[in-house]
Amino acid sequence: METFQCKDPNCTHLSDYITPKQFVLTTSHQFQELIFDKLKSLYEDLMIEGAKQKTIAKKYSISDAQVSALRSEFETAIDKLNGLNSLVLTPQPDIAIAIDETFLKIEGSSIYVIIATGYTTHKVLGIKVSKTRSEEDIRDVIDESERNTEHPISIVTSDALNATQSAVKNLGREIVHTIHPHKKPFKKGIFRHYRYRSNKRTTTTIGVKSDFFKKRGKRQFRYIIMETDLTPTIKGKRGRPKGSKTKKKKKFQKPKKKRGRKGLYTVFSKGKIGYATIDPYRDKLKVSKGLSSTVAAALNATLMLYALMSIQNNLSENINSFLRAVLRLTGPKTIDSVEKRIRATLKLRNYPELLDKILIFRKIRGEFLINNLKLIEYADLLKKGILL
Repeated sequence: METFQCKDPNCTHLSDYITPKQFVLTTSHQFQELIFDKLKSLYEDLMIEGAKQKTIAKKYSISDAQVSALRSEFETAIDKLNGLNSLVLTPQPDIAIAIDETFLKIEGSSIYVIIATGYTTHKVLGIKVSKTRSEEDIRDVIDESERNTEHPISIVTSDALNATQSAVKNLGREIVHTIHPHKKPFKKGIFRHYRYRSNKRTTTTIGVKSDFFKKRGKRQFRYIIMETDLTPTIKGKRGRPKGSKTKKKKKFQKPKKKRGRKGLYTVFSKGKIGYATIDPYRDKLKVSKGLSSTVAAALNATLMLYALMSIQNNLSENINSFLRAVLRLTGPKTIDSVEKRIRATLKLRNYPELLDKILIFRKIRGEFLINNLKLIEYADLLKKGILL
């Protein structure tokens, strides 16, 4: 920054001194505050509002390269302040998360951005940028979310991606998975409750309409309870069994499999009918007599999330829409650099107050301040005897 000097011929400073009042912007507290406010406004447009780089360059009278450099400085500053490995500053009280994925293009190939958002705080708790949407990728997101929460995750909401279903099922503990498929019929939801007892997994699948918890009343649902033995099978001895070569051969008949619809919606056609009385205003739910405790556990857990609402996964879908709007990938791109940029953006979304704490040491031309001063700021400077 250059040294500025007051050009007002009637400057009050001339009554006591030979030269007009002068100051250096880098040491002037008033101008430091002005510059800080302008940069804060620029970063809000860039990182929160999602304005395009060229739009910001035109608005603040700086070059595209300067905007790109300021973005990189900001990401580095956040990394130095709190680090980008963790998306939250302290463990959060969430026990339910929503998982969704979107994709971006890097050098002509697609990469996936998988995020997990907490239902209580609405903060992003986990993220993974990968070339695939495998079970391992989903598990990494769930594990990061649990590192950022005070208690283990007990409810996961997602779409019908098979990898997400496998990741939740193989967690090996009691958990509820709420599934809202993104295909017809849209007005249906599926709950899966997993419980583990003595090497057995009990899977309770419940099918409901999406407005199941929206109003007070008696509702019908369908459910299927299935047990899976998790005891590892003992491998037999290698080679041909003794005497198998000379014994009389018998034709083995394969058991006939029952034909029918498979997949998520099987519960609506093959499941047993159950009834529940719901009062979403008081968070109360009572199932009909004779039903398994796992059915009641799954319905009570999901009532906590969807009372007076339709069943959906909009929480993480909205975050992904926000990312697609805000994230402007320019310059050389790798999976690591994209994840760093996304983490910086999401951390600022989780904690907007970080803008007040970040310090960026970078030279800025005087034109940046002069071109962006507002009329009221000019008037305030004139009152203090400063004329630019």
